[in-house]
Amino acid sequence: MSKKCILKLIAVAFGAIFAVSLAVSPGANAEDAPFIKSGKAKFIQGHYRGAIADYDRAIELNPDYAYAYYYRGLAKSELGDYEGAIADFDRAIARKPDDADTYYNRGIAKGGLGDHNGAIADYDRAIELNPGLALAYTVRGDAKFKLEDYHIAIADFDRGIENKPEDADAYSNRGEAKSELGDHEGAIADYDRAIEGKPDDEGTYYVGGLVKRLIGDLRGAIADFDKLIELKPDFAYAYSNRGGAKSGLGDHNGAIADYSRAIELMPDSANAYTGRGFAKSELDDYYGAIADFDRAIELKPDLALAYNNRGTAKSELGDHRGAATDFDRAIELKPDFAYAYSNRGVAKSNLGDHRGAIADCDKAIELKPDLALAYNNRGFAKSNLGDYRGAIADYDRAIELKPDLALAYNNRGLAKSDLGDHRGAIADCNRAIELNPDNAKAYNNRGLAKRGLGDYRGAIADFDRAIDLNPGNAKIYNNRGLAKSDLGNHRGAIADGDKAIELNPDNAKAYNNRGFAKGGLGDYRGAIADFDRAIELKPDLAVAYNNRGLAKSDLGDHRGAIADGDKAIELNPDNAKAYNNRGFAKGGLGDYRGAIADFDRAIELKPDLALAYNNRGFAKHKLADYYGAIADYSRTIELNPDNADAYLLRGGAKSKLGDHDGAEADRKRSIELNPSLKDR
Repeated sequence: MSKKCILKLIAVAFGAIFAVSLAVSPGANAEDAPFIKSGKAKFIQGHYRGAIADYDRAIELNPDYAYAYYYRGLAKSELGDYEGAIADFDRAIARKPDDADTYYNRGIAKGGLGDHNGAIADYDRAIELNPGLALAYTVRGDAKFKLEDYHIAIADFDRGIENKPEDADAYSNRGEAKSELGDHEGAIADYDRAIEGKPDDEGTYYVGGLVKRLIGDLRGAIADFDKLIELKPDFAYAYSNRGGAKSGLGDHNGAIADYSRAIELMPDSANAYTGRGFAKSELDDYYGAIADFDRAIELKPDLALAYNNRGTAKSELGDHRGAATDFDRAIELKPDFAYAYSNRGVAKSNLGDHRGAIADCDKAIELKPDLALAYNNRGFAKSNLGDYRGAIADYDRAIELKPDLALAYNNRGLAKSDLGDHRGAIADCNRAIELNPDNAKAYNNRGLAKRGLGDYRGAIADFDRAIDLNPGNAKIYNNRGLAKSDLGNHRGAIADGDKAIELNPDNAKAYNNRGFAKGGLGDYRGAIADFDRAIELKPDLAVAYNNRGLAKSDLGDHRGAIADGDKAIELNPDNAKAYNNRGFAKGGLGDYRGAIADFDRAIELKPDLALAYNNRGFAKHKLADYYGAIADYSRTIELNPDNADAYLLRGGAKSKLGDHDGAEADRKRSIELNPSLKDR
């Protein structure tokens, strides 16, 4: 029995090629003819040209000798001369039209030229002549597979297995067809069966590992790649794909080792550099990751995935414009790349283009409706536009699609905090931490929620933990400083502001918050210097104008304070505190009616802003509207029962109306709350 080899291209992952050997018979007693026996001996030894010379001689002696043409066709096929082989098989068939093996091998030669329909016609005829020719079913199935007729291909592989149950190649090929139809479990079962028949079949371990990786059986995939590497230690693709599986399990160091070995074996593998770059990104080595992505792009300038991943690394380093440029290129190369649209949306959000971000996430969802990250990222953009309920709806969907997506819980918690649902926010952050105990962002966001509930010490504890996990994050120091200011620890707040600025000298909010702490210590000029710097860095930072206005008021510069209040309101017309502070400055200039108008607007925007009621009460008091003043002071106390100043001021208004008993009761309560008021 002679062996005929057919090359089977496996179009998965990195495009590896494996050979599947198929045996056929050339016909009985043919080797007894002159020159046929010597030609066959040379054929078996791989001396195909010498074999052809012998077959030529046999044909010279007998031009009608079918088997001489047949054997010469086999030798030409082995040399890749498929056209010459087909010509010889044609001559053999003309002389012996009922030989199934000749049709079979002509089909293989046609397949070698990409004529899969012609090959199928020959396999049909071979099967018609010899229904028991098991290999004909298998190769016909392979041809149908190449024509993407997977269901019919499987039927042929079934028949081949029925005729020859030990045919490992048929199981392997059927597994590949099942995988194409999405029946990955069935595919794996076939690959397992193929391995039983051919325990050293490298190709089956490879495709089996790929399919297992595809369905999320990463440990099973690694086991297959381990075996493949044992059989073929210098096979770069096995290391590269094992690295991908290890990354999927969070073993990024192990992945880097595998990708590095793949690169050592195959230095021009753009995919291996891309995979290693991804693993480095997951370990926060963004500069190292970018270097790998650069190399991948140098090797393969049209590799969309490398641009996408490099953009993600740039985003993490704060280079959002560079990231957006990379995502643009990824989309240009692959217009249906949902992940690139989703990631570009994040870059746009970070550049302030939140509507553009939403449009990109919409496109990502259109392309891939089950992409949880796209919903998460769209929610982030909606949050930045103040649409917190819309954001929460998107985070809900992201979590529904991917219940273990810690980032979505984290972001949903932030949105809930923005709506004042701090307890709901804490619950979401707890879940994010449960899913990822080393998630610094979740601790930071839970700290923000605790601060929103007035639990400043609990907030600081969370910020401490976040800093332990990510000591280079300026925002966390900034947030801890705010909580320290809330507790009156302004010096500690300033120290945190110093650290935040050291880590990020262009952090406008850090200067703003440090200025606020300096104001708490009475260093109004130092505070103004910080607010100036914050505004220089971020001219649209309304809160910095607002705070600078307060500091100017404390220094008696009420006109300067009003100018800052005007700017804060221009930037954010719904900023209740800006109206309150501008009203305070107007009161400092004696414009109590103008002050009351500002306090009215502040209360309209934020009905529970106790300070605005207190300040409006003071302005009414100055205008001798004592009843109106008492009503405002009472509302202040209702909102903040521990406000000692409100009791003292209400007592003063009651005294003006002759209610001396009521005035004395309020004065005593104010002293209980703040003994330092005793002498006022």
